[in-house]
Amino acid sequence: MKNKYPDFNKLNRLLVASFEAEKLYYNAAQDAQTTNLKRFLNYMATERNRMSHDISNELHSRGIEPLKEDSEKGNIDRTWQEIKEALEKFNATVILNQCIARDLNNVKRYDELLENKGLPEGILSLIEKQKKQLHWYMKQAEQHKETHFAVETNNSVSKTDTKLEEDTKKNIDDNQGRVIPLKAI
Repeated sequence: MKNKYPDFNKLNRLLVASFEAEKLYYNAAQDAQTTNLKRFLNYMATERNRMSHDISNELHSRGIEPLKEDSEKGNIDRTWQEIKEALEKFNATVILNQCIARDLNNVKRYDELLENKGLPEGILSLIEKQKKQLHWYMKQAEQHKETHFAVETNNSVSKTDTKLEEDTKKNIDDNQGRVIPLKAI
């Protein structure tokens, strides 16, 4: 079977790339600092896992051993320094952009396999379906960036500014503009 379809090696590499995308989303979810973002990233990691297993099952059903040496999941290879740095310098927008970039790279791999048409028809239809899913997931990530990050940033700033303005006006009205000396307790 492998000799008949030389693109099985490329499919195996796509499998490894899909596992790497899952790892990227999983690690990002572990580093995320808001529940909403954690849920979103975990969902994306789960979807990449499903896609990887579909490819793996197709390879198994044709008697080809899926590559596993590069597909360790989770944060097994992360050092404590990497985890510390990720938590200290966490930027949700940058993380999502990295995840989207990984997905774009995987879409190129899907395109290459679809253009060559060097795989059985069943696998090509699976690849086409997964490519469409990846496009949809990337749109979801972009929307998540636009809606949640913009809203969270604007709400926190506007609520803080509004409260500060109200408190300042109240203090000025209560004290008729006098300066009140503060004492340490």
